[in-house]
Amino acid sequence: MKKVKVLTGTDIPFCTPSHPYSMVVQIKRVIDRIAESRDDEFQYNCNSVDGVKMFELYGRKQKGLKVQYYINGKPSTFAQVLEDFGRADGFLSEIASPQDK
Repeated sequence: MKKVKVLTGTDIPFCTPSHPYSMVVQIKRVIDRIAESRDDEFQYNCNSVDGVKMFELYGRKQKGLKVQYYINGKPSTFAQVLEDFGRADGFLSEIASPQDK
């Protein structure tokens, strides 16, 4: 079984935001290359909710890859990665409705 380490978090320097559609198309290509490769272990930096969802839905569920997520180097679950990405929504909510401190 092929194994992919998906690195996420604020410590990942080589990720650039992209349009969600472009991201999922790019991740699909990456997953297809991984599935066809002779190698067994891979690592990919991804700070995109849609990109991580593609690893889960296409990589794990359709291509049978073993996907392990990491948040700033700490092993994490898919749900934990989504929760971590959700911190942005919390911050935006704080900005939208500032409270006196």
